[in-house]
Amino acid sequence: MSQERITSRNNPYIKELALLSERKHRVASSKFFFEGRKLFQEALENGVELEAVLMTDNFFYKYKENNYPFRHISVTDEVYSKISAEKSPEGIFCVAKSLDKLHKINIIYGSDSSERILLLDGLRDPGNLGTVLRTAAAFGCDEVILSNDCADIYNPRTVRAAMGAVFRQKTVTVNDMPGTVSELIRRGRRVLCATLDETAVSLTDIDVCHSVAFVIGNEGSGIRRDVIDASSGSVIIPMLPGAESLNASAAATVLLWEQFKARNSK
Repeated sequence: MSQERITSRNNPYIKELALLSERKHRVASSKFFFEGRKLFQEALENGVELEAVLMTDNFFYKYKENNYPFRHISVTDEVYSKISAEKSPEGIFCVAKSLDKLHKINIIYGSDSSERILLLDGLRDPGNLGTVLRTAAAFGCDEVILSNDCADIYNPRTVRAAMGAVFRQKTVTVNDMPGTVSELIRRGRRVLCATLDETAVSLTDIDVCHSVAFVIGNEGSGIRRDVIDASSGSVIIPMLPGAESLNASAAATVLLWEQFKARNSK
């Protein structure tokens, strides 16, 4: 496509892109954005459908010889500052179409009992969500299932924290998390909630290899009672007495690592 240049902060396309910082506009337009050279390269390598890439002059002239199949636009620093979500922007702003594999659906279940599944119930912090997705991709999690009140996968903070995992990790959203847990159990899985209650067993005392799916809850209030009631039971990560509980992303890391280690040691 031909190269373009935009110099006005009041340009209609710039105004449109500035709205993508709000979730409702990302949903309405089926578009999201991310910034930086690394995520740009990750998107290209993972086949993400890009609508446009806007670059400040220092990057635009570096990449200008490439024949990209999307709009390649140079912008002034002033224009870039209107659309950027970064405090110290690098100067590459990518506009992408929402990924089909991440579209919201009513319910999905892994058909293969050997699939590794992680469920997230009410995880609200975009940075935490992005970190969990990055960890899930690193440790071979086959599917991450989110309740519909989790943070937006397309939030710029989520995409940035995920460091490209959003482009690779199979992720779906469900409207009925207790129902999803019940159906997974009906299909032969053991669903364990990472929470402390009277039924909780230590992570060291369970076989994490066979059909076990873990649930991580909200950063403040934890996993909802109806999700816990629908589950197979609870699991705790052993720690020293008096230690504070791990935050959501740290707990997910430990659980997924134990599954990864157990599966790859056989």
